[in-house]
Amino acid sequence: MAFKVFISYSSNADEQGVVWRLQTLAAAQGIHAYVPARGGGRPLTSGSSWTLTAATRKEIESSDIILAIITSRADRAVEAELSYAMGRKKVIIPIVYEGIRLPPLFDSCQVFWFSPSHSPGNLESQIIAYLKEQKLSKERLQAAGAIIAVGLGLLLLSSVAKE
Repeated sequence: MAFKVFISYSSNADEQGVVWRLQTLAAAQGIHAYVPARGGGRPLTSGSSWTLTAATRKEIESSDIILAIITSRADRAVEAELSYAMGRKKVIIPIVYEGIRLPPLFDSCQVFWFSPSHSPGNLESQIIAYLKEQKLSKERLQAAGAIIAVGLGLLLLSSVAKE
C-alpha cells in the first residue's frame, strides 16, 4: 500500500509555491501527496462558509500523515481539514510560520518552522527526509506483518497435515 500524505494549506499565493514543490519532491520519493484545490486565490476568512467535499474527506481518511501549513492567515479550509483529520485521529505534522503560537494540542508533534529569511529548499529537504523515514517505517511494519501472516499460515498447514 502506498504511503499517502495530505497537504492542507491556505489559498495564499506564498504558500502555494511551497505546496507544489513539496508535492513534486514527495512524488520523486514514491510518496503520494494529495493537494486539495483552492479556488480563486482568495483566502476563506472566518466569516466564509466552508464544507469539506466527499473527495477531500476520502483523501484525509486514506492518508498516513497530514501536513498542515500554518500561517497567521490560515483560512477556513485549513481549519475544516484539520478538524476532520483530528476527528479521524490522523497524524498531523504542522509546518508553521515562525512567530505563530501553536495550541498545546501540537506539543507532542514533530513541528517544522519556517520564515522568509530561511531557505525554502532546506525546509523542504527536512520535510521530505521525515516523510521518507515515515514511509520506510510503514513498509517495515507491513513486511513484518506479511512475514507473520506467512508464518501463521505455514503453522496452520503443518498442524492440519499432522492430523
